[in-house]
Amino acid sequence: MWPSTSRAARWLAGWAGLLFPPRCLVCGREVGDLTPICASCWAEIPRWDTVCVVCGVGVEPGLDLCPECAVEARPFAWARSVGPYEGVLRALVLLVKYGGERAVAKILAREMAERVAGEVAIVTWVPADPLRLRARGFHGAEILGQEVARALGIPAQALLRKLSPSPEQVGRPREERLKAMHGLFSATKKGRGQPVLVVDDVMTTGATAGEAARALLAAGFGEVGVLTCAHTVGKE
Repeated sequence: MWPSTSRAARWLAGWAGLLFPPRCLVCGREVGDLTPICASCWAEIPRWDTVCVVCGVGVEPGLDLCPECAVEARPFAWARSVGPYEGVLRALVLLVKYGGERAVAKILAREMAERVAGEVAIVTWVPADPLRLRARGFHGAEILGQEVARALGIPAQALLRKLSPSPEQVGRPREERLKAMHGLFSATKKGRGQPVLVVDDVMTTGATAGEAARALLAAGFGEVGVLTCAHTVGKE
């Protein structure tokens, strides 16, 4: 007689673990459990000691604001990220963004949730471009948003929609990014002053986060915070 389904699954999983031991998705080393990243790679994730109190990018000790936030008002109240978009952190972001790796999103979300800098009632995410969503079948920011909400123990809702396709932002100058994103989002419902957390994978100029915040504020939601896996540094 065959073992029960649950027993059979455990039996097969045990043999699979012996034949194909789990490996770190970044470096390929064997890992002792089902975590997708080894302790060595996790320890290599770059992190900042001091960040801009508004956008969350790393700044020199003793400073409160980065050069951009010192001269430019932001629609969002605050933004935070795990660290700079480089090395191991960049590799993990790409696994979520292009591979839909929910196990990676889960561990990143726990780290992201520790950086929340204000009150939050609802978690949402920067909406997908419909064409890219259709091509990939998943949306990395939504996966991250759901996992962040789970880590924080609060609801996750799709509060934003994209009104039109936008061109790829990578490599575009700052002014072009700002112009391309202007008026690109609208809220899917009216708010009643609830503070909202917007989740995305990477922040560069803050143009996307800013437009998402504007749409939510216009719809009646309260303070908007932004949480991303990473923040680019030294890029236009």
